[in-house]
Amino acid sequence: MGLGFSLLIHLVITIIAALVTIDFGSADAGGNQGDDVDFAILTDAELNQMLSPKVSYESFEVAPVPTEALRVDLLSDEQSEDSVDELADSIAPNLNPGGGSLTSIDATTGSAGAGTGDGASFFGLEAQGRRFAYIVDISGSMNTLNASGTLTRWDQTRSELIRSIDALDEHAYYAVVLYSSNAIAVFGQGIWTQASASNKLLTARTLLDFSPNGSTKPVAGFELIYKLDPESDAIYLMTDGVFDTDVPARIKSMNRRDLIPIHTILFGEPANQNDATAALNMMRLIARNSGGKFTHVREVGP
Repeated sequence: MGLGFSLLIHLVITIIAALVTIDFGSADAGGNQGDDVDFAILTDAELNQMLSPKVSYESFEVAPVPTEALRVDLLSDEQSEDSVDELADSIAPNLNPGGGSLTSIDATTGSAGAGTGDGASFFGLEAQGRRFAYIVDISGSMNTLNASGTLTRWDQTRSELIRSIDALDEHAYYAVVLYSSNAIAVFGQGIWTQASASNKLLTARTLLDFSPNGSTKPVAGFELIYKLDPESDAIYLMTDGVFDTDVPARIKSMNRRDLIPIHTILFGEPANQNDATAALNMMRLIARNSGGKFTHVREVGP
């Protein structure tokens, strides 16, 4: 009986609600004043459906990037306008350091800074391996002009360095550190650069931005090179001046773990005879302590 009575009451209320209209008087419920407003009864589900916007989604797949496509050179080959050799020639002509004279030019074979296969060469000093480090003097004395007054020591050294790197096998790696009062790794500390054509060109262009300045302190350059992992197969050390007397011993102490050959180049003549003798002895000693080779590239008159 209770259930029947409840159903009857709900039915009556529903009928009344459907028939009742409300007069809002002076209020406006969205129509004209005096119009009737109808009420409708909706379930929660129907109300949510009316309020929720309809959104359509389109699915798509992203193709995976192949691993080999992630190899990024320091410079794209497509940006190469001048060859490395043309850039080197624009700085200084080919040297022939094997003859010991900065004014000797071998137009046929070029400089001795050519590497083949698993090797490298810088100022005529050959080295074996796949990873080569260049520690190059950029102190103020590298602004010294040659006998003809046309090229500085830095012009000629930079040109030879560019050619040496350009001749490396594409599977080789190199690192360049320039030093004076301090040292700077050209492409960042602890980084080996692969000898791709684009990286060689970027190296040549980057070296054009450096100018000699400061004193001659190579130890900081060696500290950067000895942080490289894996380590170098060979190191080239080039200078045109004399170091502090403790430099050979400090370099030797850093090279104890695995004896890496250090090939040393003395470029030109230091300012006075005492410095010249000291520089020769130091560079020979650094090379001998490491099992490397030494060369003196002399400046001569025209």
